[in-house]
Amino acid sequence: MGLPWEGIGLAKVLVVVGKRETLFLQGQAEDSSANTEGAVRVAYRGGEETIDVSLLARTLLPTLPGHGLAGLLSHYGITKKTKPEALFSLFSCLVEGYLKLPPDLLTLLSELLPSPSNDLVRRLTRFSIPQEEVQEAADVPPIEPGKYSLSDVLAPNGVLERDLAGFEVRPGQNEMAHRVLDTLEHGGTATVEAGPGTGKTFAYLIPALIHLRDHKGARIVLSTRTKQLQEQVFYKDIPFLASRLLPSVHVALLKGRSNYICLRRWQMALGELVESLQQDLLSSLAPVARWLFSTQTGDIEENNAFLTDRKAKVLWRRICDDPHRCIGQSCPLYDDCFSIAARRRARGADLVVVNHSLLLADQLSAQGFLGEYQSVIADEAHALEDAARHAFTISISVHRVDSLLRAIEHPLGRRTGGWLARLPFVRTDERIKNLHDLLGILRGSNTRLFSDMSHGLPAGRGRSPDLAAFEDQMAKVMRELGTLTRSIETLSHEAETPEIEYEADGLILEGVEIIAAFQKLLSPPDENSVHWYEFINEEPYLHLSPLSVVPFLKESLYPRIESLILTSATLSQGGDFTYIEESLGLSSAPGESESTVVSSPFSYEDAMKILVPEFLPPVTANDGSYATALAACVKRIAAAVGCKILILFTSYGLLHALRDRLDESIDVIAQGVDGPRSKLIERFKQSKGPLVLLGTDSFWEGVDLPGDALEILIITRLPFPVPTDPVFSALADRMLRDGKDPFSDLSIPRAILKLRQGVGRLIRTTTDHGVVLIADNRIIRRGYGRRFIASLPVPVQRCASVEGLVSEIETWLRPAA
Repeated sequence: MGLPWEGIGLAKVLVVVGKRETLFLQGQAEDSSANTEGAVRVAYRGGEETIDVSLLARTLLPTLPGHGLAGLLSHYGITKKTKPEALFSLFSCLVEGYLKLPPDLLTLLSELLPSPSNDLVRRLTRFSIPQEEVQEAADVPPIEPGKYSLSDVLAPNGVLERDLAGFEVRPGQNEMAHRVLDTLEHGGTATVEAGPGTGKTFAYLIPALIHLRDHKGARIVLSTRTKQLQEQVFYKDIPFLASRLLPSVHVALLKGRSNYICLRRWQMALGELVESLQQDLLSSLAPVARWLFSTQTGDIEENNAFLTDRKAKVLWRRICDDPHRCIGQSCPLYDDCFSIAARRRARGADLVVVNHSLLLADQLSAQGFLGEYQSVIADEAHALEDAARHAFTISISVHRVDSLLRAIEHPLGRRTGGWLARLPFVRTDERIKNLHDLLGILRGSNTRLFSDMSHGLPAGRGRSPDLAAFEDQMAKVMRELGTLTRSIETLSHEAETPEIEYEADGLILEGVEIIAAFQKLLSPPDENSVHWYEFINEEPYLHLSPLSVVPFLKESLYPRIESLILTSATLSQGGDFTYIEESLGLSSAPGESESTVVSSPFSYEDAMKILVPEFLPPVTANDGSYATALAACVKRIAAAVGCKILILFTSYGLLHALRDRLDESIDVIAQGVDGPRSKLIERFKQSKGPLVLLGTDSFWEGVDLPGDALEILIITRLPFPVPTDPVFSALADRMLRDGKDPFSDLSIPRAILKLRQGVGRLIRTTTDHGVVLIADNRIIRRGYGRRFIASLPVPVQRCASVEGLVSEIETWLRPAA
């Protein structure tokens, strides 16, 4: 469309790129001698007197995966221009996009954006030509395909080979799919270990869809460890398979309530921030306002522009769905509630995709989110125990109490919001003054309590903290919370406003829960619980965690289902499933329980070599000799081979020690130093030359680096659990009381599973080829090392010198022609 340059005040635009300024008149570039007086200044990163193109793009296009200049130019197909011309073309495209927005939205954005961008958007309002919303097509009954059997789908010349490029028949996938279908059809529990390349996602989705097709009214819940896998399965894998096997299937993706925006809280926060003129926060909300105009789900994960804003975390707490702030059906926006809509879709779906945390939370609510279902498929099931323990942990901190107080009245006063500000009473009302004073007293008591704890508890993490010195202060906070909840109840009744009363109910419930948490933390733990604490950003957090999660699963989950499928790439120790069976109480799971390891399509003997440099000093040495020797080894390898190397650590201390010893001759990026995990992985993948990536705990799993994106993987030490970890040490003590050996029955199984996850980062496709270095020689010098070696896909090979190690790597990776 032709832009009305004069009318929208852009007859003269001065594009700034570094120190270079280029004038555009009526959309056309002028020579450098032209008069720039009165021109609107535009830059990719603007300032007080310059329009910020990046901010305009983040606001208009909040769901783009990135908002870098190169990505934006690619999005609009802008190529083969000088930098000023490219930036002006981008700016023009953005202006054109804003003109397609409704006037009401443009008016709102002009209130949120800073000057001078807000002035531009305000001028655009007069020329707005909104695009008509695309109407959803009427539901048309899908044409059901033929009634394929499992063999029809997976066999040579079957459905997958016909429709999926690169599909290969895999015996392990076939075996797993038949086991899953048999379990769904006849009930029971199947534990299936399926390594990389097996195609385990399809191996459970295909039988799930066949089962749903053949059993009307059946419902299956699919649970994963991460939201990322949730979304991959929901948006990619299920649509592909359902279109070929069961187009009429109803599938829903459900996340926890805090993932969805609350429209009522959004309106309140918006009003409060506009009234208080907090411009730095308002501009961060502009991408949210734009996104709300088009989102169908209200899931904030869609809004990359907002999530990458450094203020997003604080703002999201004010506008996300929160059960304690929900006023239910009395909400004027109840019919438009995204969270309610998502739960309705989930309860009405045949197949619901959730994560482990939500599956477990659903049990606490007596299946209130998901409704009744007969079968559960848990992918990444190795993480189910920890997810359950986290779900049932009770925690308290200064921030939990402060969050309640802020919801009642913001510490900066009524203009910045809170329940108290919405009461229909004047500020001078004695009841308001009394509650305001009580909040101040409680805020002070809460701050002093946790401040004293921060000085009175040993640093780090600890088990069974001695809270006797703080008992009186904790009791005082509980008394004041009790007074607070009673005052809120009285005021809410006197307000005689349903919305105020419902909101008060949530505040009261939260206060009661906090009091109960304090009481439990002051009481001795039962035999299946542990009290512990940790410091996060120098603030103490108190926790009460269960030791075994089996009692909960036996009581809440297992009796409600007929079929349970557990799968992961790492569930056993060399085919022994004892640890996972005992930690999840599978003897009490539905029906008969069977466990199996299905075959991998990878020829590990041809793809992977595992080397142990036995010449390195012990990893347990405290004199720095191990880090020094390992750094020298890494430098020799990098110089000789010149490829990408991923080094996995169990602590930041060793990571930093190694990084400090690697000189500038090696390109190194490190977790916690050079950016967040996602950015480091992206940079590692995109690097064209040699690069060393140092990563800790989160890099041991969920990292996919196929092909030459990774050729050498180094494990710095066997990943034993930290023996002083509060929950682990309590579990170990319990095993000792039960007559078991915690090192053999707990530490080693956990370390083996984690080691296998780490080693699994190397070979991701049938064409991958690489080397694993296990730089902890305990694996060959201690008796228990045999258990680790037996769990690995290929035998380990010792190297007596760095020269021999480098030679082995060179020969394996770069064989002579």
